[in-house]
Amino acid sequence: MTAYRNPHIRLWIDGVEIEQPTDWVLQLEVEESVEEASTFKMTLDMSPIEGDWDLLEHGRFAEDNAIPDFSLLRRVTVEFSLVGSDETEPAIRAVVIDGYVTCVEPVYGEERSSESQLVLSGMEASCLMHFETVTREWHGLTDAQIAQTIFQKYSFGFSSQTVEATVPLRDAGRASLVQRCTDAEFLQLLARRNGFEWYLEPAQGDIRPGSHPAGSLVGHFHSPRPHADPQPPLQLFPHDAPSLIEYRARWESHQPACIRSWHIDEVDRRIQRAEVTEPGYQPLNAGGSSRARIISERLREIFPSGNPPRALDIQSRDVPHNAQEVVNLACALYREVDWFVVGQGTVRCELYPAIVRAGRPIELTGAGHLLDGRWYVKRVRHRWARDVEDPEQEPVTRRYEADVTLVRNDLGGTA
Repeated sequence: MTAYRNPHIRLWIDGVEIEQPTDWVLQLEVEESVEEASTFKMTLDMSPIEGDWDLLEHGRFAEDNAIPDFSLLRRVTVEFSLVGSDETEPAIRAVVIDGYVTCVEPVYGEERSSESQLVLSGMEASCLMHFETVTREWHGLTDAQIAQTIFQKYSFGFSSQTVEATVPLRDAGRASLVQRCTDAEFLQLLARRNGFEWYLEPAQGDIRPGSHPAGSLVGHFHSPRPHADPQPPLQLFPHDAPSLIEYRARWESHQPACIRSWHIDEVDRRIQRAEVTEPGYQPLNAGGSSRARIISERLREIFPSGNPPRALDIQSRDVPHNAQEVVNLACALYREVDWFVVGQGTVRCELYPAIVRAGRPIELTGAGHLLDGRWYVKRVRHRWARDVEDPEQEPVTRRYEADVTLVRNDLGGTA
């Protein structure tokens, strides 16, 4: 049986670690995603410590109580950890977000002091890219080089392993790319055109002090990586102590299995064509059945004496720069629809031997031959909370669960 570990949290404000955050943090949620900005939501106990209660004057957040300053745009860094009962066993740790407070919400309940809370919401540091609408013409650079330029503008780190090279190089004599949006929105546009993910990931280890994470926050701009080293398996069994509390999966018929793209080149007036039937990486599980295989076989049975329809879509929403980008745009659209199966579940983190993270593959066991095997983690919503049985007593338990969204481009058999 997997060992039980006690969940803990660590918090830093502007790079300075906060002492005993669990004394006043009631709930903490962090949502990691490779499709959009990661976010956090923290609920703090705002009830008074002693004396007469008068709004915030005598509460935990009075000036003389030395509680951290959670004003707008304070940098917040969050680490989740799992600590075993054996002191010789190393703790499992992961910094999951490095961002900023973007919303402050005091809440005063009917009972006032006992039901008063401070709710803080925030985003990863990509929120710094959302303040200014930029008008700029980009040429002489690939999309990857544009992404690097924007990361450098905000002093974020990157490397050849986190920014994937792209083509084409848009030369000014033929065409350029015009930006009329924020830098974050523009990076999202570039990622979509290439079928890429883009996100900021905090480095592990010591937290950089100060109000800006700088190079300790690494920019990612690349294809999904479903064949990276997998995380430990999620287990639906044994029933009395599974690491996966519950799970559901869904797959549908009506998505294209082929993307066709064509464009008339404005220079030589020739038609450039592309037809894409794979995403550019192998299926997650060897021998699995893709949507294309299942649908084509079934349609041949439904139309035994005629021409069955083909699960085909035409890429027409973007204008390509050259012949190579005709292929790129078709592949990008194919990657959006290629995730055949979407699964959602809840992880009991105290029984899972790692901090589950987004943007990485993971194994699933106990779900049967159709669903067992490798999946890709699109989203993780970490949920930490403390429970109190008696309002007059100290917290007696702490809960740490994670809601996961998993995808895969095949099934273990036909369905």
